[in-house]
Amino acid sequence: MRAIISAIVLLFSCIVVQAQEKRALLIGIGDYPAEYGWNKIHGQNDVEIIRQTLNKQGFLNENISVLIDAEATYSNIVAAFQSLLEISNKNDIIYLQFSGHGQRITDADGDETDRFDESWIPYDAHKSYIKGVYEGEKHITDDFLNEYLTKLRFKVGYGGKIIVIADACHSGSGSRGLSDDKEVFKRGSYETFVIPKEPANVIRKEKPVDWLFVAACKSYQTNYEYKDEQGEYYGALSYSISKSEELLIDIKYTDAVATWGNTMREITVYPQDIDNEGRPSKKNSNLF
Repeated sequence: MRAIISAIVLLFSCIVVQAQEKRALLIGIGDYPAEYGWNKIHGQNDVEIIRQTLNKQGFLNENISVLIDAEATYSNIVAAFQSLLEISNKNDIIYLQFSGHGQRITDADGDETDRFDESWIPYDAHKSYIKGVYEGEKHITDDFLNEYLTKLRFKVGYGGKIIVIADACHSGSGSRGLSDDKEVFKRGSYETFVIPKEPANVIRKEKPVDWLFVAACKSYQTNYEYKDEQGEYYGALSYSISKSEELLIDIKYTDAVATWGNTMREITVYPQDIDNEGRPSKKNSNLF
């Protein structure tokens, strides 16, 4: 009887493992339309080095969706989010990365004490408010991401994992890029996207963070690109992830973040510290 029970348990464990998939969505934007007010950066370069890194961790190319430059419009990003949500199942491991511009935008619902939301900038989003032309409708705010990630968390369950990487100054506080020849590539904007309206009352509601989130820098720091020996520019965080010496599948999330932080301190000119958040129970588990 004991042997039969053991066989059943082993069979069930195999079924669970087989059912688990590793899925990723990589978004990289560098060549923004100049008429929308954004300067050129190199977010698109991050995509390939991260894809190769994920391949080494068991992510199959058919399970990695990619949006680069003009592909990464607001509607295409939202559609990719929805597609990932629909195909995800219990116990899946999800990796989501955005490399591009970021900006603060007027808070819509009063959950920010500084009255500004943080946002990712799709390819077709404008830098400034223009009444009747562009009023911020294509900014992907942290409120939008929170709502989406909450739905994704429900789909994968607590046996699954969600890792979100933001290689952008999503707070709008930094620049990206100081090369050997002093050429500067600014990622993000010091300018806030102000929507003229009565400010919402701050209600300070708490939002759950049931996923692991890593940003390239603290909100008060700048985010620099790294220029490699071949003269290519990458996000400092993306480059550090790609150069992790340890097999990421075998190390804990906290150890992975520490490794990336150490690499970033070695390659960046100025102090740049990784920012991360998530449930302690998830932080102490293996990354993938």
